Amino acid sequence: MNVSWKRWAAGTAAGAATLLAAAGPAGAAPHEVRVEAVGSATPVTVADLTAAHPESVASTLYCAVRDNTFGCQQGTPGDGLVVSILYFDINFTGSQVVVFNPAYHVGCTSGTTDNEGGANLGAASDQISSVRTYNHCDIKLFDGTNATGTATGWLDESANLGSMSDRASSFKIS
Repeated sequence: MNVSWKRWAAGTAAGAATLLAAAGPAGAAPHEVRVEAVGSATPVTVADLTAAHPESVASTLYCAVRDNTFGCQQGTPGDGLVVSILYFDINFTGSQVVVFNPAYHVGCTSGTTDNEGGANLGAASDQISSVRTYNHCDIKLFDGTNATGTATGWLDESANLGSMSDRASSFKIS
């Protein structure tokens, strides 16, 4: 099931920032930011990201994934763990797509043979230039929708997607 994106305004110390979020409960408000280094051994939540990368949060898309499903699922940003961030610019900068799994508390399983979700990028198609994964997850990007076409290998992190920059239309998590 694909969930439509909606605009969600949130205040920051620098002023109001417009965030794009997967449809969540009506009237849901952003969670408080918990300051914690993203590189720590502690599981990374959506709330940790704003503190760790405030300069790159010009606009953010949120996509909740679930095991053995394809498409952004129902989920409130802040629930569960971050599995990946897809950045519009190289070197982990610019607008971003935060992919999280509301059911996870410890992260992805080891290996790349399982299906821990995926989705079409919709409004972010053909704009991703770098990716980073969290909580023991891997990501594979595809230039076609529904995880078809030319694909990257399984990635943990890439500051520059090279020939796949600005070509990804969908992804899978493992």
